[in-house]
Amino acid sequence: MNAARTLCPLTIGGALLTAGLAGYAPAQPAASAPPAELLEQIDEHFEDPRFSNAFWGALIQSHETGEIWYERNADRGFIPASNQKALTTAAALNYLGPDWTFTTRFFADGEIEDGVLKGNLVVWSNGDPTHYGGSGPFRFHADTRDPFRGMAARLREAGIRHIEGDVIGDDSAFDDWNINRTSVVANLPNWPNAEFGPLQVNEGYIDIRVSAPETPEDNVTITPNIETSHITIRDEVRVVSEGSTSVSIARRDLDQNVITVSGTMKPGDSDSTRSPSIIDPTMYFTTVLVETLNEEGVKVAGRPRDIDEFEGWTKTHDDLTELFTMDSPALSEILKGLYKRSQNLYAETLVKTMGYEETGHGSFSSGRRVVEDEMENIGLTSDTFVFRDGSGMSRYNFVSPRAMVQINRAMLEGEHGDLWWDIQPIAGVDGTLSSRMRDTPAADNVRAKTGTVANTRGLSGYVTTDDGELLLFSFLVNAHTTTTGATNDVTDGVLELLAAYSAE
Repeated sequence: MNAARTLCPLTIGGALLTAGLAGYAPAQPAASAPPAELLEQIDEHFEDPRFSNAFWGALIQSHETGEIWYERNADRGFIPASNQKALTTAAALNYLGPDWTFTTRFFADGEIEDGVLKGNLVVWSNGDPTHYGGSGPFRFHADTRDPFRGMAARLREAGIRHIEGDVIGDDSAFDDWNINRTSVVANLPNWPNAEFGPLQVNEGYIDIRVSAPETPEDNVTITPNIETSHITIRDEVRVVSEGSTSVSIARRDLDQNVITVSGTMKPGDSDSTRSPSIIDPTMYFTTVLVETLNEEGVKVAGRPRDIDEFEGWTKTHDDLTELFTMDSPALSEILKGLYKRSQNLYAETLVKTMGYEETGHGSFSSGRRVVEDEMENIGLTSDTFVFRDGSGMSRYNFVSPRAMVQINRAMLEGEHGDLWWDIQPIAGVDGTLSSRMRDTPAADNVRAKTGTVANTRGLSGYVTTDDGELLLFSFLVNAHTTTTGATNDVTDGVLELLAAYSAE
């Protein structure tokens, strides 16, 4: 085994290591390296014949001693899938800080007289992604329109009951690239590839529920989670009386928000839900805002607009009257949703937001420089990773297992170690690991970031042995042609071995 430098197991950012790390208490003294028998069992998993044409990378390291327990291609570059979010999240947490918030600002472009804004309402933001509601975990509102109802209430408090002009979305904080430049075009209509911008609603997509009719003579019921004229839904579902059924949403054209619901359903079928992405985030935001203002008693005579429609627009915020601002939940809460749900839009937004905070211009290039600087600060050299998007959807990203372990080590031992530990998905409990490793020693033990794109999987994080030794690990596989279940068999099987291991 290769030796590694010994790191102090006692502190994180000057506090006891055990502080805030629920369920983990470091072994004292640290256990010895694993026996050859355990290493042979780990080898057997990674040499599964189903992966004969694939390429595995792995590193397992003791946190207490720094000793390498196991490694395989640990310094090779791998496409990391959503393990890429570790880089984005670590950079955002260290650069922005856990208490940082997104801000949405509202301006009057005109005078307010007797409850009437005699001009336009201008809305600016630096990327707040939390204007989304739902019943699932890590959501910020019960209903997607709730934050927009809050905006209407604030306008009424400011004395505005009528807007004579338009509602203009000022998206100047970011450049006009609403997708990552390395995106696969065919995947753009799907929710994981949702467009992102400074003004966002419903995480850039729409949830559509299709409910079966009561009788073969009735129609299906199609219910979007947010009703808006920005989106057109076409019902082409056929109702049948028997046989197998299926509901699918045809891929929308890349340049319009027309969604065709097609397929067949019969009475008694379970509901089916699909979530296509929606183009033009600024107009999506302003359209929903205008619709909600009208519903909430703030009448808009004009229409939703994108500031880019005004070729001669030269006004700055100093030329307008600021009405109020609305802040997002703290970054610490947003990162929990990002990491546990593996939310792509949050990650892509944060890259541009960091770029905006650093340079005043939110572009991928300006944000990437911040990420690269933050990675250097935690010990990653430029030859251990390639950063081409914030979420891991790009196949141009590369990172080594050793770099992944270094990120997890540095973050756990850093200023925000408690929060970093807290945002990790937990095996068998929550997030993207909620259904994995249940009823095994790894359940409620493994904390790790998942990753999945075509022919690529990743899992990097922490596992505690049966005698209390914390291990850091990173498992990455590229070019596999088997199933998700098969990759889980390998990675989860190794983690179950480690969770059950005791040196005593």
